[in-house]
Amino acid sequence: MKKISWITWKSVLLGCGLSVTLLFSSCTKEEVPSPTMNYTHGFWVVNEGPFGAGTGTLTWIARDGSRVEQDVFGRVNQRPLGNIAQSMQGLGNLGLIAVNNAGKLEWVNLQTMVSEGTLQGLALPSAVAVDAVRGKAYVSEWVSFAGNGRITVIDLLTRLKVKEIPVGPFPDALLLTGSQLWVANGDTNFVSVVDTQADTLIANLVVGDRPNSLVAWQSNVAVLCGGRPGWAGIETAGSLHLFSTNSLQGLASNSFALPDQHPKDMEMMPSGNAILYQLESNQNAGLHRLDLPWTNATVNPGTPLVPRVFYHIAWDPYGERSLVATDAGNFAEAGKAYRFNNQWAIVDSFVTGIGPGHVFFLP
Repeated sequence: MKKISWITWKSVLLGCGLSVTLLFSSCTKEEVPSPTMNYTHGFWVVNEGPFGAGTGTLTWIARDGSRVEQDVFGRVNQRPLGNIAQSMQGLGNLGLIAVNNAGKLEWVNLQTMVSEGTLQGLALPSAVAVDAVRGKAYVSEWVSFAGNGRITVIDLLTRLKVKEIPVGPFPDALLLTGSQLWVANGDTNFVSVVDTQADTLIANLVVGDRPNSLVAWQSNVAVLCGGRPGWAGIETAGSLHLFSTNSLQGLASNSFALPDQHPKDMEMMPSGNAILYQLESNQNAGLHRLDLPWTNATVNPGTPLVPRVFYHIAWDPYGERSLVATDAGNFAEAGKAYRFNNQWAIVDSFVTGIGPGHVFFLP
């Protein structure tokens, strides 16, 4: 979902990142229709769709690359998914899809993509986190393009809203760890922490400008902040922060060296000893690695592993644990999804729908 202020920032910075794009050669897989409609051993690409009109879609990609299907939800259910498809999570065979502009959550069977109902009445839902232990789902809602957002708690048995928890403006990335839900309030300089046993807000922790991603590491949480872009006022560099989940005290704080260095999409490496992130900047833009642990210091990104900025990245936790990167292009035409090997070379690519963003993997 491209909101007029914060999400325009994502589009503007994406354009900056693409200006340093190099040419990559790869084998593009053609779409192969499937007569079986059995979706396992692969991943879903959530295509946001055109902003303000049209619909988001889902692209299915088999892990062995043999099968690609477009707009699976629309074809299976004979109706559009809605505008804008933002993210997807699941538990067992149950899938949850947040549809931002449409203000709803779609319930689907992950293996057939048959709709199992719709939860209406959400206000610009963005991210979803599923608490399998307590049988709940948490949905971040922007609520409006001005003012604070909230977290809505949903009972997975009844599939009804049971509580709303106020947080900061534009809550986006969510992280469940232990009995805590961490929330990145995307248009602020703080993250919120929710106690998932009582579903109450227990802390707002100050970080850098515009936190955008969260990862758990041992008994800690790392918070990556993109910094403020120049068009939004005084430009500020990105930063990286580490907190203890036990004490909620800050353990380390790292600023990037230059004001135009805006990191995003932090992911934990499968080895667990480093993080991966994308950097949007006039210098050394692309995919970078930072080893763990770290202490208070200035981050000076060197030569990127991949000299290209994608819309989103995600690790496939199954199979060969490939890195999947989505390229939304101009957000008006079909995009692409790329897979990288552990030498950071593209091994294949796939055509997607318009605005490919979030990726959800199935075993």
